[in-house]
Amino acid sequence: MSSLMPAAPAYTDAEIAHFLTVARTAIDETPFAWLTTVAADGGTNARAVRTTQGPPGSDAWTRRILVTRTSRKVAEIRAAPRVTLAYQHPSGDRYIALGGHADIIDDIAEMRTLWPAAYDAQFPPGFADANMIIIEVAIDRVEVHLRGLTVGPFGTGRTLLKREVGIWRFIPAW
Repeated sequence: MSSLMPAAPAYTDAEIAHFLTVARTAIDETPFAWLTTVAADGGTNARAVRTTQGPPGSDAWTRRILVTRTSRKVAEIRAAPRVTLAYQHPSGDRYIALGGHADIIDDIAEMRTLWPAAYDAQFPPGFADANMIIIEVAIDRVEVHLRGLTVGPFGTGRTLLKREVGIWRFIPAW
């Protein structure tokens, strides 16, 4: 019995590097993503978040999110730290999902690197220091849908890249 699916593509290291470069550019041009976490009932929850790069000297794929310490997402990450960040580029031609392990960074000095000082005037004194923390996501999976670059027809497959021992590999879908 033959499969109706096309043969899984094979990508060179140069093609994988190109996918990663295009994905990074798309992420850098898309400040908001959907953060998905495992819900207490076993389902998932998603919410829009503003993401930034990791701190200076961190891995190029590290993403940080400024959040309130008492938020549902923080409780869910403490219980199940695997998360996904999903980006849709404004062009509509690039969709990137990043998967990784989230850590809670409860450090005022670190939080202040993301908190705009101008916000202090909009909140009660001491609000940020008492309430804001960082979620830092170490990315080890990148799923890309890049019109014109990844397998088509667009939307029928996925291109999953997984980092193993520092090397990105293509993981066939079928």
